[in-house]
Order: sequence, then C-alpha cells, then structure tokens
Amino acid sequence: MNRILSIDVFRGVTMFFMLWVNDFWTLTSIPKWLKHAASGEDYLGFSDLIFPWFLFAIGLSIPFAFESRLLKGETSFIVGKHILSRTIALLGMGLFHMNMEMYNHQTSLITKPIFVIISTLAFFMIWNDHFGLNLKSHIFVKIMPYLGAVVLGLMLLIYKGQDYDGNAIGFSIHWWGILGLIGWVYLISASTYFIFNKSLVASIIAFFTCLAINVMSSSGISYAIFSWQSPDWIPGSGGLQALAFGGIITSLYLIKYKNEVKTLYGILTLIGVSSLFLGVFLRKYFIISKIGGTPTWILISMSTALFLFVILHWLVDVRKNIDWYKPIETAGTATLTCYLVPYVYYSIRTLSGFQLPSLLTTGIVGLAKSVIYSLIIITISWALTRVKVRLKI
Repeated sequence: MNRILSIDVFRGVTMFFMLWVNDFWTLTSIPKWLKHAASGEDYLGFSDLIFPWFLFAIGLSIPFAFESRLLKGETSFIVGKHILSRTIALLGMGLFHMNMEMYNHQTSLITKPIFVIISTLAFFMIWNDHFGLNLKSHIFVKIMPYLGAVVLGLMLLIYKGQDYDGNAIGFSIHWWGILGLIGWVYLISASTYFIFNKSLVASIIAFFTCLAINVMSSSGISYAIFSWQSPDWIPGSGGLQALAFGGIITSLYLIKYKNEVKTLYGILTLIGVSSLFLGVFLRKYFIISKIGGTPTWILISMSTALFLFVILHWLVDVRKNIDWYKPIETAGTATLTCYLVPYVYYSIRTLSGFQLPSLLTTGIVGLAKSVIYSLIIITISWALTRVKVRLKI
C-alpha cells in the first residue's frame, strides 16, 4: 500500500501546534480564542482542538500501519501482541505523567524536576527504537530496557504525592494522563479495526456507538453493563474513541477512492459538514467543553480535523507541495520523542532558575517566543534521531 504523506504531515502539524499551545502557560496577555476554555465554560478555544486532532491522526494511521505489518508477514498473534504492548507503554507513561502532577516536594527524597528527568530518561531507555543498529552486536541495546525498567521501579518506590487538599498519597490512578487516554483510545479503536477485518461498515457502526456512549455519559446516564462497573467506566467515555474511528473511516475512504480525488473530497467534506452541523445542533443540549468531553466538542473538533486533512492532502499528495513542511518534519516521524522532550526541557529550566524577561512572555511577542520554543524542541528531537535516539512503541 502506497504511503499517504499527508497523514505524516497532519500528525506533524498537529504535534507542532501541541508544542506551541502547551507552552502558553508561560505567557500572559494572549488572546482568549487561542487558550483552553475554562471548566464549565461553553467555549471552544484553538487549544481545545489539538488533542482531538491528535486522536484523529491516530485513527488515520491505523489502517496503513496494520497493512504494513501484514505485508511484512506478521501473524494475527503478533499484531495483537503489538496492540497490547503499545497500550501498556502508553498507559505506563501516562500514569507517571499524571502522578508527576501530584508530586510532593516537601516529603520526597528528590525534587520534582529530578524525578521528571530520571523518569523520562527511563522511558527512552525502555522504548528507544535503536533504528539502524545491529541489535546482535550491541550489548547495551539488549540490557538498556531492563535497566530502564529498574529505574522506573525505583522512581515508583520513592514517589510521594499529595492530593488537592494536601493529604499524602502514593502512586495511584486519579486519571490516566494524556498518554494514558491515548492508550485506551488506541486499544479500543485498533482492536475493533483489526477484529472486524478492516471493515468500513464496522468502523462506522463503532463511531456511532462511541458517540452514543458519549451522549449518555454527558447526559449523566450510566452505560455500565455490570454492577461492579463505574457509571462511566470507559476512559474517554466514547467521545475520544469516536475521534479515532473518524480517522479510521477517513483512511478507509482514502484507500477506496485513491484514484478518484474529487469523489474522495466530496465524501470527506460532506462528513465534515455533517459533523459540524450535528455538533452545533447538539449545543442545545450540551455545552462545548473539552474538560467535560461533550459530544459538541467531539463533533465540532472532528469537523475541523477533516477540513484540515482535506487541505493538507490536496497540498501535499495532489499538488506535491512539501517544502514548507521540512522544518517540522521530525514532529510527524518522531512524534512521541517530540512530546517527551519538553518534560526534560522544562525541568532543566526550573533547576537552572532561568527566567525570560516579561517582554518575551507577553502578547504577540510571547506567542512568537512559543513558536521558537516549538521549533527548538523539534530540532532537539531531530538531533536525537541523528544519534539513534527515537521512541517507538
């Protein structure tokens, strides 16, 4: 199956924007429309679109990634093992990141920045790709994952946290963290796609099933099947999974109409417009809220993802205009590395005590600073790939 370059570009552009908006916490006096909506606020800021785009990108990649594995001769067992191992990796990293938020400076043996740096380095030790290296001739490649696991185990043992009331807590599940939520989305969407043998009809049914679950959850209606389950027991409550299935459906149409671009764009535009209008219609019943994970947020965000992807597909795969993307290309090929590097970056900056002048963190100048920051992170990630450091799960 031919590679659809616009999928990598979509993922890279999304990662660039994620780095940009994640640096907004360092800024002041920036436009409201760029920021996340507050809890309970009926509003959609630009920052609220980025996570849905990322989940949509995961769905876009699944059909092509699985086809590539099958063409390499991998069995169903190996593919299923890959789905499970990737999920476990994302859940593990997500839980560490979530617990970092609850880290207790006063009672811990090491400071939070040190804890974050060591844990992040352990992630690289365990899940580094080591691409291009002959695994048989490098002993450190074989032992590095085990050393990383030991390091993470030690971090787990020394961890001390506190809840929002200041009470001491240990390492636990309060929520799954961003990577953990991505893990659950990947597990459900990838497993469904694989089990139902790449069926477009099954993916459409799965999308509407997930959307229905999200509507129930947002209405306060339990979708638990068994008495031992919590009322909203699916992490993401269907809405996050619906975004990934939207990406899967888009890729299946890409495959089906690969030689009929006008038909493809007509279908994707129709889906995008329908998603937008349904989201606007449901605003009568639900606010637009990323924090609340409402169906209005899901549907409107998915429509923007579809429109953006159609534009990028036309620009990159049809017009072959790709030069503009080169400076951020690493964000689309080493995405997880780009996501994790900032944890080390911010921690080192905290330890150094370095502070930028307020002029560089205010308004338009501050936004430009965050663009430069994003490019720096991508450049660091590119440099890491040059020395065979790139996470792959």
